[in-house]
Amino acid sequence: MDARIGNRMPDSEATKPTSGSNAEISEASEQKLNDKGKSIGNGVGRKPMQRTRTVKEGISFDRYFSDPNIDPFDQVEWELRDAVIKGADGTIFFEQKGVEFPVEWSQTATNVVVQKYFRGSLNTPDRENSVRSMISRVADTIFGWGKAQSYFRSTEDAVNFRDDLVHLLVNQKMAFNSPVWFNVGVEEH
Repeated sequence: MDARIGNRMPDSEATKPTSGSNAEISEASEQKLNDKGKSIGNGVGRKPMQRTRTVKEGISFDRYFSDPNIDPFDQVEWELRDAVIKGADGTIFFEQKGVEFPVEWSQTATNVVVQKYFRGSLNTPDRENSVRSMISRVADTIFGWGKAQSYFRSTEDAVNFRDDLVHLLVNQKMAFNSPVWFNVGVEEH
């Protein structure tokens, strides 16, 4: 039996081209497609690709935005403010007082984030009251999933990823769409 079948491929074979009938069939199939003038990969008539298998070792992730000696949350100035959404006549539709936000975030961003994305029932101890906790909920969950599923080569790579993700989110250089904020880190799985 061929040692490369299934998960029993030895590391020494991990990056060697496949050979035998499957590889020959694959190359013959690619050649037929090329002969028919169909585009494969980089274009029509290219040389058929040589198939290789690789062993997943996880990704390395170098820091780009964050400093390993400073928590990304400590790189912004924070303040307490109120999130209030009013109607045209001044009627208050939503209010949460004393929420923690980066000084640079607008009042509109504060109102939307608190009303839509903070988790927990309003006026209870379980309610999020800081962008810090909301971003941590999401970033730490993604960090945990990546570590648990061996996406990263090392714990340091995973921490680098998490810290750069926090930097991007807390500085509003990127944002997830609503379903991420609604769902990620809300329930244990």
